[in-house]
Amino acid sequence: MADKAPHETIAGEAGQVVRAPEQVALYLPVAGPTSRMLAYAIDYLVVLVLQIATLVLLVLAAPFVGRTFLNAFETARKHPESVEGLVLSFFGLFLVIQLVIEWGYFVFCEMTTGGRSLGKALVGLRVVRDGGFPISLRESLVRNLLRLVDVLPWYYTVGLVSIVLSRDGKRLGDLAAGTIVVRLDRPELAAPLPDAPPDASGGFRFERSQIARLGPNELALLRQTLRRLAALPPERAAEVLERAVAVLSARIGHGPVAAEEREAFLRALLHAARVR
Repeated sequence: MADKAPHETIAGEAGQVVRAPEQVALYLPVAGPTSRMLAYAIDYLVVLVLQIATLVLLVLAAPFVGRTFLNAFETARKHPESVEGLVLSFFGLFLVIQLVIEWGYFVFCEMTTGGRSLGKALVGLRVVRDGGFPISLRESLVRNLLRLVDVLPWYYTVGLVSIVLSRDGKRLGDLAAGTIVVRLDRPELAAPLPDAPPDASGGFRFERSQIARLGPNELALLRQTLRRLAALPPERAAEVLERAVAVLSARIGHGPVAAEEREAFLRALLHAARVR
């Protein structure tokens, strides 16, 4: 995937349209603020559990941490005027721990699951680079470091405003990293290919032994080629036909096929494979 038209829409939905080298248009539906907020709510619960577990482990693994907490509370009991400073200190510590754990959680998930945190996986979202390429460590680091800005002034207000205003649904971290969060919509099942009538087979006839040489990969190539022809420019369609016919004819031991008969050859081969 290389060429993208980032502001095209389909059925009124925002998304990126990228063109594969074969000039096939691929649509990347952009995740909206609602689905992203739901995914983050799930991730936040995970991060919260990790934070609590981290604090418990710190207290258990480092006794001086527990003593520090006890001493702080004892000081606050004896000197009530210091309560405000104590609360602010603990709040700052908690915020730092939250950001570190949250940042590490998202980077780890995006690098090990192909751009999906637990929340995104459950909601059906994925982070990719513009153009549909997989996210790399660099993009993950940039987009997650900028959570420090997106989270301002409270719980991703800046990030949410950016998502709403951006045509590609990007928060500031996405804009800086060149990433986009897309929906993993389940594609509709492809319509079955029409069976070619005998008189449309171009006179091609195949032996049972030839059809028996077609495995799952060859049949998939056959069907995919016929489905793609209508979506390709004539020059590109001719190239795809030439390659597919060369592979399949060599597989079944068939002789050369003229350029104008290649599509008929494929349709006749599909018909023969269906009735075998």
